[in-house]
Amino acid sequence: MDVRHALLTILSTMPLTGCPSVWNCNPPEERFELDEPVTAAQLDEVVEFYTAYQSWDDLDCATICGHIYEQERMWQASSVDSCELTLPENPDGSGEPGHIACKGGGIQYYCEGRRPLGHVEGGDEACSDPLGRTLAAMAYLEAASVIAFEQLAEQLSGFAAPVELIDRCRVAADQERAHARWLTTLAAQHGAAVPELDRVPAAEQLFDVALHNAVEGCVHETFAALLAACRARRATSPVLRRVFARIAADEADHGQLAWDLHAWLRARLAPEQAAAVDAAQELALARLPERARELASLPAELGALTDAEALALALSEQLAA
Repeated sequence: MDVRHALLTILSTMPLTGCPSVWNCNPPEERFELDEPVTAAQLDEVVEFYTAYQSWDDLDCATICGHIYEQERMWQASSVDSCELTLPENPDGSGEPGHIACKGGGIQYYCEGRRPLGHVEGGDEACSDPLGRTLAAMAYLEAASVIAFEQLAEQLSGFAAPVELIDRCRVAADQERAHARWLTTLAAQHGAAVPELDRVPAAEQLFDVALHNAVEGCVHETFAALLAACRARRATSPVLRRVFARIAADEADHGQLAWDLHAWLRARLAPEQAAAVDAAQELALARLPERARELASLPAELGALTDAEALALALSEQLAA
């Protein structure tokens, strides 16, 4: 995927009157628990939704748990901590249904951009200025992205990845550090402060890194580049337009890095792991229109967006991917 070409094509062919955003980087979270029957029809739905899977035999308990939770709650399963599954008696729907018992964490939506593994969201909720709160949330995520790329460079070194990919991660970390500094300054001008970053321990095996990159990098960071390009065109302040023009150019490079990493990482996974990564990426892409519609609101200084424009941009990234 040529990210820069794809984004330029999207921007040049769409008449935008404002800029979209999925910003609000303190999304509601919850713990969830499922303990209920599972029918053959539900499992068929999971197989149909995740095209990487061909039959029930390909499904794992966590995927089924996450899908059922998302369908019932309309939130995203961010983690599945425990899961027990009994399949239905017969694939044709006759006989006794199966059963699933699982627990995990749910989040209302994923924000844009790349978070490190183990990332905890944050921002200045006490600030009364909407633009200040938004800029502080952006600065917090940019600072998190510094950690994400430094973390990724170390992980890739451990996996004996090509030096060129490792070096690009380190360059990206430096660029994200500049983004965080610019946005922190802008947030402070509107009375907002950026809190210290918070993280929890996270698994960092090659599969975990590939899964994380497929969603956070390929999907969310590529979409972030598109959103930054919109803000560069539509923000009311010349300063904001200049800052987001710089950020958009860098984020396009980061999105390209994510897709290049995706190809390298995926080629080193077992078939069932590659299928799980594909399914997670497919779900993240499928969720973009829903998230864009839900969060198509920004402080006026960053631009305006109709639901139709938000949907069109999200669908455009799906097509590009």
